[in-house]
Amino acid sequence: MKRSLLAVLLLSAFVALQPVISEAQTRIPGWNRVAPPGGHQNDPQLVRATGGPVVPIFEGWFPNEDGTFQLCFGYFNTNTETVFDIPVGPNNFIEPAEFNGLQPTHFKPQPDGGRRHYCVLSVTVPADWGDRDVRWTLVDELTGQEFSSPGRLVHSTYRHDEPLQPSRRNSPPKVRLLAEGPIAEGRVGFGRGMVSETLEARVGEPVELTARVRRDNPFREEDSRAIRVRFFKYQGPGDVVFSPDWSSWREEAVGWIEAASWQESEFAYGEEKTQAVFSEPGEYIVQVQAYNSVGRAAYETQDFEFWCCWTNAFVRINVN
Repeated sequence: MKRSLLAVLLLSAFVALQPVISEAQTRIPGWNRVAPPGGHQNDPQLVRATGGPVVPIFEGWFPNEDGTFQLCFGYFNTNTETVFDIPVGPNNFIEPAEFNGLQPTHFKPQPDGGRRHYCVLSVTVPADWGDRDVRWTLVDELTGQEFSSPGRLVHSTYRHDEPLQPSRRNSPPKVRLLAEGPIAEGRVGFGRGMVSETLEARVGEPVELTARVRRDNPFREEDSRAIRVRFFKYQGPGDVVFSPDWSSWREEAVGWIEAASWQESEFAYGEEKTQAVFSEPGEYIVQVQAYNSVGRAAYETQDFEFWCCWTNAFVRINVN
C-alpha cells in the first residue's frame, strides 16, 4: 500500500513538472545533479523533451604508453529531443587555451535509457601535468548560465582501464578509416584519436565514408561478438545527413559487422559504409564509433557497454 501511494505521489510530481514550452525555459534546482558513468538520470526534473541545458562532464583519466595521460570528458544533454550546435567560442571552450578546439560542437539528445554521451572527448596532457585542471565549459545561450567540469589526474578512483579491460576480458575494436591507414583503438578523443586524411566534398553531394573494423581480444580465444558502428557529426557549421543513417542507438540505425568478416585472417577487416551529405560549406569532423555488441537479444537492455570497450575515430571533411 505504501509503495502504491509513493508511486502515485511520484507520478503526480512528474506530471506537475511537465511544463509548456514557455515554462521549460525556467531552470529549476538540481540541474547540476548527474548520474555516475553508465548510470541513469532518474530525477524527472532533469529530463524533458526540450528546454534543458547540455552539461559537460569529466569522466576519468588513463595513462598512455608514452607517459602522457588522457583526460576523458562526456556530455549530458538533458533533453530527449533538442539537438544543440554550439561552436567553439565564448559558449563552448576549454581551458587552458592550448586544448581549445578539440571539443565537440554538435550535441545529440539524451540516448534511450537515460544515459549520457560518455567519453566523446579526451585531452592529452604531458607526463608532468601534476594536479592542474583541464576545464571544459558550456554556456546556456538562453539563460547565460555556465556549466563547467574540471578534469584532474589526482583521484585514482577516476582511472579507466584503457584500452584493454582485463577484469571484463574485453578489448575495443580496431578501426581503420583508410585501407592502409593508421589504426585507432580505444576511447581517445579527436585530439589524439586517429584522423583520416582530409576528404573533399561539395554541398548537397554525397561523400562515402568507410569504417574498417576488427577485434583482436587477447583475453578470449574465441570472441564471436559482432561490432556495431555509428557515424555522426562532431563539428561543423551545417547539417549532415547520413544514408544509411548509422547515427543513433536504435538497433535498425546501427551498422552491424559480424565476426566472420574479420576472422578470415589476421589482416582482414569487416566494413561498414555510409554516405554523408552536407548542407553548408565549411570544415567538418565526423566521428566514427565502433563498439562491441553484447548480442542481438541483449539490445533491449541497452546493447552498449559504457564502461568498456569502444573506439573513437574521426574524419575531416572540407566542404566547398
